[in-house]
Amino acid sequence: MYRTFKEKYPRSIVTYKFYSEIFHTEFPHLRFGRPRSDTCGICDKYTNKIKACDPGPEKKNLINALELHHRKSEKARLTMTHDMAGSQKINSDTNVVSIDLEQVLFLPTLTHSAMFYSRQLSCYNLDVHLSDTECAYMCLWEETLTGRGGNEIASCLLKALSQETDNCIGQNKNKIMLMLFIYLVTSGMYDEIEQKFLVSGHSYLPCDRDFAQIERRKRVTKTFVPADIKAMIVGACHKHPFTTITMETEDFKDFQRMADNVLNTSKLQISTVSSIMIDKNNPTLVKTRKSYSIFEEWQVCNVLRKGKTKHDILGLELCLLECKNRISAEKLKNLEDMLDYIPLKYYQFWSNLIEKSKKR
Repeated sequence: MYRTFKEKYPRSIVTYKFYSEIFHTEFPHLRFGRPRSDTCGICDKYTNKIKACDPGPEKKNLINALELHHRKSEKARLTMTHDMAGSQKINSDTNVVSIDLEQVLFLPTLTHSAMFYSRQLSCYNLDVHLSDTECAYMCLWEETLTGRGGNEIASCLLKALSQETDNCIGQNKNKIMLMLFIYLVTSGMYDEIEQKFLVSGHSYLPCDRDFAQIERRKRVTKTFVPADIKAMIVGACHKHPFTTITMETEDFKDFQRMADNVLNTSKLQISTVSSIMIDKNNPTLVKTRKSYSIFEEWQVCNVLRKGKTKHDILGLELCLLECKNRISAEKLKNLEDMLDYIPLKYYQFWSNLIEKSKKR
């Protein structure tokens, strides 16, 4: 800022020290934020094109397109805020649920220089945040159990929602999640589910705040085994402590197989919609909207395969997902090399994990 000031007023005799003092005393509410690593790709693309474009109709069109994108993202954010406020009203029978997968958490926490070049054990955490009670369920599992695909995300959401008895639903824009929602409604767990997709890069979910608290705790915590990650997450928030759910093999269901058996979503154009609604009156007639306006009429699409009925879904059993250890041979070799640096109290855990991974 000072350099820009000097460029604009080259004859000014104001020093950097004086400029800094005025900035901090007269504008105490202003802060410099750290650059975000997950900025919006659309915003970045339009901004670059606008900077490189000469004044004229093309530049004006780009500015208008960027403004329209910002308005859409703001409308999505306001819609989420409105829904959350409604769910917190007395006697409300609605709850807004936001879900997000945290960045991969790696184990063990070692500080020697070779760690920068070594592969570590990947641990996953899916946050399921309920807005009415400000309760957040953290579903935890490691790559020794399974990966982090659509089946895993849907299974975690089902497990977290099964902890509750009287809530309704509000990430993944795919057939697997749709199958989960249809299953939840047809099984009588919910009367209605509406899924709203925020604009990528402009979501600002409650999960983001949850993860920020975990990251702050992570900076001052050393974790060597999955139990340490669980303890770190539990201690990350004191006002509304996070509830951790350790996912087991039997918790992961194969929603993909169910969806392939009974659903046909080719006409749904799910990648283009902003909202999806499923209700108990006819859960296989999926309603969609392409905007966040309540005045837009719902488009209705039958997602059942030809020859299938609602009773085929009611008769479906949740099949177990075929889970398998995802540790590569290269990573296993790196984990073996780490054994010399593992504290004695954790040595047996890592030794057993490596031996089991070799036998798979």
